[in-house]
Amino acid sequence: MLENVRCNVEDHRLFHDGTRVEDITKVDLPKIEHPTTAVKSAGMLMDVDMPNIYHYNSMEIKVSHNNGNGCNLLPIPGPHDIEMRAARQDYSVAKGEIDMELVKVRARVVHKSSEKGSIETDNPYGSTESFSVLRYEEEINGEIWMLIDSTASRLIIAGVDYSDRLSSILD
Repeated sequence: MLENVRCNVEDHRLFHDGTRVEDITKVDLPKIEHPTTAVKSAGMLMDVDMPNIYHYNSMEIKVSHNNGNGCNLLPIPGPHDIEMRAARQDYSVAKGEIDMELVKVRARVVHKSSEKGSIETDNPYGSTESFSVLRYEEEINGEIWMLIDSTASRLIIAGVDYSDRLSSILD
């Protein structure tokens, strides 16, 4: 039987270099994908699209907003440190209780593009900013669940430091 089920994000906040950015409507987190190599050999029944487990394709984060306070900081050229905080429901199936957990996503990003949206009736004239990701980190209830850092060659997933494993093989 299930113990816990993660449910709704009740609320969220975005911070840019430590300053709260207001009127954020949505944050699209990156697609995390390994590049692959087709493995083919005589005697193999089928080809295998083998992922390179110590490398990732480039990642992108998108922030949609309605030009609230602090949104003018997002399209500035150059690197940005952004942090998204979400309060997510945590439903205890056995107890029938609902609790909240804090999910934080921190990223070092570089502004890539601005999609300015439309000017039309009943539209707040929002924008979507796209960022290229240099460093990506997910923390759930104070524990680092994922860290992908292209600048420091660090890779941690579910508490396992894969960058150390790779270095230990080569050293």
